[in-house]
Amino acid sequence: MPLRTSPVTRSAGRGLLIGGILGAAVLAQPATGQSAVGGIKVRVSLPAYRQPVALDTMLFVTEHEVPAGKVWSAAERVFYDYKIATDKRDSVEGVIGTTRYVKSTYFQKFPMSQVFNCGMSITGPNADNFRLSIAMVAIVSPVSSTKSRLGIGMVGSGLDMRGSSTNPVVCATTGRAEADFADRVKKILATP
Repeated sequence: MPLRTSPVTRSAGRGLLIGGILGAAVLAQPATGQSAVGGIKVRVSLPAYRQPVALDTMLFVTEHEVPAGKVWSAAERVFYDYKIATDKRDSVEGVIGTTRYVKSTYFQKFPMSQVFNCGMSITGPNADNFRLSIAMVAIVSPVSSTKSRLGIGMVGSGLDMRGSSTNPVVCATTGRAEADFADRVKKILATP
């Protein structure tokens, strides 16, 4: 005779199975929390996110045939050219960027909707009409004495400017600003 279980017992059993699988997956992760460019952790808190975002886990990565110090200086120059004040500056760890930059309408020469996707409304892309809180960092790590890796991470949170009673929304990056940043770094490094 087959064993009979109630729906509650089957549900609890599935929960234990899923919990066990997730627990095993967490234990299988490296304890160092390595990112794409090194063991550095950069966490930022933005209004639409319930938890801090590990920005170094979502990077646009490029490699350069120059030492890490030169790439860090070039990244510093790009932030200066962008007119973005940096509140994270650590040349030893290779991190430079901002954890809270508020902007609307345009990001440099790009309409905000070409840089972020915050959803749509009847007026068009929300990114063009919202006030965005942006975190953007560049992380530089040496690959060898003459080669380095640059990772650019960016995340945003949008708030409708028509009223403060709305909840902020998560804004996903399109990768356009990160690619522009990497191109500018490359041009600075190519200039004698």
